Parts: sequence; structure tokens; C-alpha cells
Amino acid sequence: QAPLCADVVFQLQGGHRVFAHRVYLATACSRFYDLFTLEGPPETLGQGDGGTRDLSSWGRGFLSLRWELVADP
Repeated sequence: QAPLCADVVFQLQGGHRVFAHRVYLATACSRFYDLFTLEGPPETLGQGDGGTRDLSSWGRGFLSLRWELVADP
């Protein structure tokens, strides 16, 4: 439910969440590498859209990307 050290969370339809590590995803798939090397989150995550980026043009399966600050375990 809340694994330690996961730095990626996939939010699926129906409210399910899948936790992952971006280093493994990026080395396994060039599309994830492209995703994780995009320009970083805005300077102020607490304002505006919260660091959301539309990815619907990337094709099936990618809708949006959102950065969130979380406490370091």
C-alpha cells in the first residue's frame, strides 16, 4: 500500500496504484527513459496545476504526469 523508496506511482482506473522505481523502468523501456528525462517539475509545486503535464499525445496508456513532493522515508 505504501512501499518504501518507490519513486513512481501509476494511478490506474478504478483507484488502483502500482508503485515502481524509475531507474528500473528507464533501463527497461526507452519510452520511460524519455518520460523521466523531461524537464523537471515547476519551482513551486504547491501553486497552479501542481506540476501536471499532459501526455495524451504520447499515445495509448499515457494520459498525464504529475509531480508531488513526498516525505523521505
